[in-house]
Amino acid sequence: MISGRQTLASIDQAVSAERARLSELEQRIQAANTTRLQLRHADAEDYRALARARVDLLAGEDLVRHIDQAEQQVMALLKARDEALRTLDARIAAADAERERLEAERQDQADRLDRAAEAVDAAEAGTQARLDADPDYRRQREQAKEAERTAMHAEEKAAESAQEKDEKGASYRQDPLFIYLWDRRYGTPAYKANPLARWLDGKVARLIGFADARANYARLSEIPERLREHADALQAVADAAFEALEALDTAAREADGIPELQAALEQAEQALSAIDAGIEAAEAKLQGLAAEKARFAAGEDPETKKAVEYLAAELQRDDLMTLRREALSTPFPDDDLIVNRLLDRDDERRRLDASVHGLDESLTQQRKRLNALESVRVDIKRSGYDRPGSTFQDGSLVALMLGNFLNGMLDRNGLWRVLQEQQRYRPPRSDPGFGSGGFGRGTVWGGGLGDLGNLGDILGGSLGRSPIRKRGSQRRSGGGFRRGGGGGGFRTGGGF
Repeated sequence: MISGRQTLASIDQAVSAERARLSELEQRIQAANTTRLQLRHADAEDYRALARARVDLLAGEDLVRHIDQAEQQVMALLKARDEALRTLDARIAAADAERERLEAERQDQADRLDRAAEAVDAAEAGTQARLDADPDYRRQREQAKEAERTAMHAEEKAAESAQEKDEKGASYRQDPLFIYLWDRRYGTPAYKANPLARWLDGKVARLIGFADARANYARLSEIPERLREHADALQAVADAAFEALEALDTAAREADGIPELQAALEQAEQALSAIDAGIEAAEAKLQGLAAEKARFAAGEDPETKKAVEYLAAELQRDDLMTLRREALSTPFPDDDLIVNRLLDRDDERRRLDASVHGLDESLTQQRKRLNALESVRVDIKRSGYDRPGSTFQDGSLVALMLGNFLNGMLDRNGLWRVLQEQQRYRPPRSDPGFGSGGFGRGTVWGGGLGDLGNLGDILGGSLGRSPIRKRGSQRRSGGGFRRGGGGGGFRTGGGF
């Protein structure tokens, strides 16, 4: 078993390693593109040498001047490119320093959050032990439990009676003559009708035996109402007993200074969430700058593209190609050496093009893997998997699956699924189901480490809120106490 923070640290290390690999690939691509540009420059030097040697044949002086002008233009573009790259590198360094500062701050804040959570957990455990030893508290707890049991039993009886009314009363409600007389309240003091109507209603009543049927249906209808009134009265008693128990819990917490500790925990949680938001913003900024740097490495920045395209176009001029062909037919060995160098550089350019193509594909895959890993890291933080009490059952399996992901054997969704399956929350020393917390109506006990198994719900789907269980006098759903524990809460199967 490893902690959530240890798991996040291993993800952070993997992210750093992937960034280093990405940077290495970019440097290799940049070096290849620089070599390609150097080859173009060497071609220009050789064409200049050929032109100077062939002044008599091809107006060499004009060609030399033209090549010199092209090189000056290219050098101006590359100078602008170097200046832009230095500015970009400075921005990246500043953004990276800010991210590292925030990461260091996060480590310190995470330590403070751990200590704050531990303080709440220890304090609540102590308070619960003190209350559990208090005879008055135990008496109130037993009263609340008994009142709850009685109210639940009455609720079940009322529900069963209402269902029985619905089932057994269906035949009465489906009889149009009976329901006509029932609605007119025939046979009761509330019945009012003129003599003719009374005579007709009497004949109908005698025909269907309404007197007995009315008595039976009245009893069938009256019993659920009485049981409902009784259940509501008992529920009011249970509510009062619960509120008295909850008041004792709240008073004990306040007497032991737990609300102040809880407030400190909430502040620590909010501070950590704010830092995480800052880290996300810093990383988003860095990703944008990294994409811009990647364009420089790939030679896709405006200045490099212009320089390469301009020089390549100039070196493909017809007069230079003619100069090259003519050099092959001269008896001068120096011309042959120059032409051979040009041909060798043509071959080297083709090899570089193939190499850069392969590096580009690797770079694309590396970026996808890095982006996926960074998204997993963000999800770990947003899900609270690195917060106090969070653990991962099988650390070796997590490490193995992370390695499989980095080796391309597992996709992002598969890695996240493993993390979700392995994640658990260790039980706190305090019991969120203690005392009034065991009635299924919310709890005043936060637990420090808490019942953080549903942190996404606790945080309401956003960061910056306290990892404390919902409190209040929420009505129970479906009856029964929610959980057992040292506080006297217990389970029920719905009946007693």
